[in-house]
Amino acid sequence: MFLLLLVPVLMVVFALVWEAGHMLTVRTELMGAAREAARAATHRLDEGETLARNAPVLDEAGARKAAARQLRAVDAEGLVTVTEDGVTVLARTSYTPVLLPLGPWEIEAEATATVVSNG
Repeated sequence: MFLLLLVPVLMVVFALVWEAGHMLTVRTELMGAAREAARAATHRLDEGETLARNAPVLDEAGARKAAARQLRAVDAEGLVTVTEDGVTVLARTSYTPVLLPLGPWEIEAEATATVVSNG
């Protein structure tokens, strides 16, 4: 009788651990994607301004496009902020639990990455 009561509890614990592991994986991948998007954005320089100032100047529109393209490649979306000092990317995605289908809900994940220019 004890084993019959213990099996459902163990199954729920297993499902919770499984889902937590997958959520951590999604979050880790999203952090990597945010970093890559920020790095890609900093490679977009305004050539005219860079030559005029003799220091790197980011092309704001190009940086936003490069970061958005990088996020789309991993099925994420986000917000890109470009300043004179660098680029900040806030990436977002969602995770749908597989083993605990408690309803039609998704878990949101966010990650932020900032690349500061040394210019």
